[in-house]
Amino acid sequence: KNLPTSYPCPFAGTFFFFPFFLLRFFVCARSAKGSARSIIFKTIIMFQFNLKTHRIDAAYQKPHFFILNRGNNSGKPLSEPCPNCFVCICQSDQEKESLFWILFALWQGRRFHQVLCGSVIPFIRKKELSNLIHQGQKYAIHFPDKFRKNIQALQLLQQKEKEYVKLTQSIKELKVVIGHQMIR
Repeated sequence: KNLPTSYPCPFAGTFFFFPFFLLRFFVCARSAKGSARSIIFKTIIMFQFNLKTHRIDAAYQKPHFFILNRGNNSGKPLSEPCPNCFVCICQSDQEKESLFWILFALWQGRRFHQVLCGSVIPFIRKKELSNLIHQGQKYAIHFPDKFRKNIQALQLLQQKEKEYVKLTQSIKELKVVIGHQMIR
């Protein structure tokens, strides 16, 4: 009897199986929109930021903003520093704006109240603040249109609020002027 000198490789079948496996995997991932499978192929790029405790004598070169860390308004983003705040240092102005409005939305939605610590003066820890920022970034990445609309609405409401504050101040000043005119 003639015996074959070379036997087929036991992995020869996997050569033909692998392309069909990949094709099936990609088709399943595309058909499952919004499920965990489709997330595998999405590129998630989160902004790189650095949270530090603000020191009064510190000067920051990169784009930055401040986040209140004590009191009932903990988590409120600020453009000017205060004694009890963190500084969020970003890589670019676009990242700064995006992170600022993510924090503003989280603050307005009272998401920071869930993680406040302290019995007399509530405060937020850096780690918990960072986790909430990452959650906000994930929302912004997964729902970019909804996020953009919400931010535009918040910006418009913020602008209207400033206008109403100015109008209220003008009305108070006008009342004082009218009161002075009556005394004369």
